[in-house]
Amino acid sequence: MATARTGLAGLNRKLWHILPIAVLLVTTGLLLLLNFGSQYDPRNLLSSQGETEKYSSDGDISVIADPPAPEPTSEFYDWRTSTAYNLVDISENLTQEELCQHFPKQKLSKIQPVLKTGHQVLDRVRQSLLSTSACLDNLLIFSDFDEELEGRAVINVIADIDEALLRSDNQTDSYFALQEAAAKGTDDEDMEAVEGWLLDKFKFLASVSRAWKMSPEKQWHVFYEGDTYVVWDTVFRLPENFDADGEHYFGSPSPGRDGTWFANGGPGYILSRGAVRKLVRDDWNHNTGEWLGSKLSEKYWEDILTDCCGDSILGWVLHVHGIDLKGLWPMFNPHPLHGIPFSDLYWCQPVLSMHKSWHKEEIDFWKWEWTQRQAHRPLLWRDIATSYFNLTSVPRKDDWDNAGWDAYSPAEDDLREPHSSAEACSLACREAEDSGCFQWTYHLRRCSFVRSFRLGRARKPHIDDQKKDHDWTQEDQKYFAGWNTEHIKRWISKRPCSEVQWVRPSIERIF
Repeated sequence: MATARTGLAGLNRKLWHILPIAVLLVTTGLLLLLNFGSQYDPRNLLSSQGETEKYSSDGDISVIADPPAPEPTSEFYDWRTSTAYNLVDISENLTQEELCQHFPKQKLSKIQPVLKTGHQVLDRVRQSLLSTSACLDNLLIFSDFDEELEGRAVINVIADIDEALLRSDNQTDSYFALQEAAAKGTDDEDMEAVEGWLLDKFKFLASVSRAWKMSPEKQWHVFYEGDTYVVWDTVFRLPENFDADGEHYFGSPSPGRDGTWFANGGPGYILSRGAVRKLVRDDWNHNTGEWLGSKLSEKYWEDILTDCCGDSILGWVLHVHGIDLKGLWPMFNPHPLHGIPFSDLYWCQPVLSMHKSWHKEEIDFWKWEWTQRQAHRPLLWRDIATSYFNLTSVPRKDDWDNAGWDAYSPAEDDLREPHSSAEACSLACREAEDSGCFQWTYHLRRCSFVRSFRLGRARKPHIDDQKKDHDWTQEDQKYFAGWNTEHIKRWISKRPCSEVQWVRPSIERIF
């Protein structure tokens, strides 16, 4: 009996030591439950994670960033990614509605697509809705004029800037002319006369403000334009490897002011929740939660007025906030589909975007893309070159131009006389000693070699203004182009892309 009482007393002492720990764990769990279960308030997301915030006596916030990560040893990430799409047998003959049934719409709970346009270029949006934007139920379309397109709202984000500020400078005259023409019921021809392209730069910061207002819970905001083609499978794979509450700004680098870099708006750019949160902090009344409009635009109004381009302004504002561009070219690609210069620079890397492709080729490519998806491998530039185009099958095209990028002149002392005819140009390319000629174009008795290979485009006979004083024949004015098919075949066979080159951020590897 004494032994039992002694054992029970020991057990009671152990429970007495454990009890405070148990109470602490239960209390912490309840607090977390209350926090995550509370109703959404936009003010809750205005505090950043992954960084230390210190509050001064006047309420201002100073941020101490986390220490930088060690420098990587490789130019590429060693990622193993998976597609979010259901891999089923898909025919290019399916309708848009049938194809969109297989789109992984669950990914849109984390990702917010934002398409920037203007009233005068809505045709681009119409085409985008037939291809790359077709399946995006939550797409936000931001413009300079409120209207409806194909059953979707087109939102005037410039209206989110204080009107008195807008009227303070004549650079916005086109904006008010556009609104007044619509109010008077002026026909489309008169509205088309408005210089809407001057308004583009006013939309960038306002778009960030409005995107956060409409979808603050989204982890990633993907901004692109009506003539941007986006490969959503790659977009869905990329953010899985980054913290959305970190401050990330991805795109194709272009040089900006004072040695900074910004993302070229044409191929699009991606902002993380942490980055957007930091920019829009002043758009809200922190006491009431009321949205105040794009205070971000108003704060940097002078920068908007003095800079030519909205993408440049956005890059500068992000830099001021301590967020610098993470360059992911060539994944974000400024070339159109027909102009991609295939080489080691455009080969084993994933395809994320293209810019200014033709409408018909976008629709054709979108249907083709559905047939190419693989579980653990994103679409690569190599796939487009070898499967979509197959530029090894056509040695020559007349009334065609595939030069203009990576082009160079043959040696003037070349014994094959490449400038004498299209045939001589083709022969000289095939027999080039440096084996750097992948394709050629002949025009106005000049032969051009090209260090990469691409589809190019049809060209009618043409004479540049500065060359019109010469006596050119009709044959001289024509364009002839061709591909060094055997050389291209050999080059491709040596580059199977057994490893996907997920490029690390760089502002030295640029377009």
